[in-house]
Formats: sequence, C-alpha cells, structure tokens
Amino acid sequence: EKYSKALSEDVLIFRFGVVLSVKGGALSQMLLPFKLGLGGPVAGGKQCFSWIHVDDLLKAFSYAIEHPDMQGVFNLTSPNPVTQAKFGLTLASLLHRPFLLPLFKWQIKLLFGEGSQVLTQGVSVVPTKLLQLGFKFDYAEVGSALKDVINNKK
Repeated sequence: EKYSKALSEDVLIFRFGVVLSVKGGALSQMLLPFKLGLGGPVAGGKQCFSWIHVDDLLKAFSYAIEHPDMQGVFNLTSPNPVTQAKFGLTLASLLHRPFLLPLFKWQIKLLFGEGSQVLTQGVSVVPTKLLQLGFKFDYAEVGSALKDVINNKK
C-alpha cells in the first residue's frame, strides 16, 4: 500500500475476502470433500470467515470504474462475515450432507504448511467505506451466496 501511494495521490486498493465461486479458489477446493460428506469445522470453527460472492466482487469493480473519485483502501467482503463453522454448516446443508468431521489445526498445518493460517486464523473484515458510498450487495448473506454459486455454477 505505501509503495502505491508514493506513485500517485489517487490510489485505489481493494482487499478481497474469500471469493465464492465454483470455478476456482477456496470454495472449489472445498466442494468435493463436502459432497463426499467429509465436511466439518476447521480448527474449532470459531474463527471469522470474511467472504464475497463473485458477482458482488465484479459489481464492486464496475462501481469503482463508474466512480473515478474513489480512492484509498476498500475491503471487498460481504457486510456479514460468518464463523468458519457457520460457513461450513451452511455449505453442508445446501449439499444435503453432514457436517461432522473436524479438521484440527495440526492437520491443516500438515496439509497446507504456512498457508494454513488462512484457515486457522480468521479476521472479521467488513466493507465499511464501500457501504458508506452507497454500494449495495446482491449477496449479503452467506446462504443465498452459496446457493447461487453452486446452483448456477458461477
């Protein structure tokens, strides 16, 4: 951020949450285990999970193009972050599968190494500045967002 600000006064920086899409990213990797009934809370499930529907992400980019006066750092996340357990339970429910098998922190670290921190240490991020500008999310709730990306293969 500080280097981009040194280049120009009018800088716009987007910080993404987990982008919900079945075409790539975290959700696409979660689908098979969940479809097989292997979903469960990760490292206790209490950590925050900040996410955004792929369509809302694209809509935010369009909004920025239409509002060239936007500058600064903007969080591109749903206004309603959830716990990892709530996210997983919602996904399992939509797939009509159980949500029983926990993954412990040590298992995640063994599988993902340093990348495991993304799954085991959550941060609650909300799009305060974007909302203050009047941006409206089409998918503010995790249930409707997951249902849409799964049913419409987005």
